[in-house]
Amino acid sequence: MLDKSKVRKSEVIKILIIAVIIIWIICFFIDYFRARQEKLPLFCIHKTVQKYDDGTTTSCMGMGYKMYKYDRASIPVSVQFGPFFIKERTK
Repeated sequence: MLDKSKVRKSEVIKILIIAVIIIWIICFFIDYFRARQEKLPLFCIHKTVQKYDDGTTTSCMGMGYKMYKYDRASIPVSVQFGPFFIKERTK
């Protein structure tokens, strides 16, 4: 026979994992749609601002993703959103 306490613990763990994944997906999409509107993310873990001769670049590290907001004359793109390993554009 199965022990009911073990079954309940495994069900609780599964529910917690699913809840964490759903919360992460919600945070990701909120920040993604804010980036598409050229707004800074709400769920920013680490934010840095780089100053250049032609403007600034704001980078924000989220939970598994990065966003760069370019206010520079030499870069035609205004926002870049992607996985945590994307690099900042220089041109």
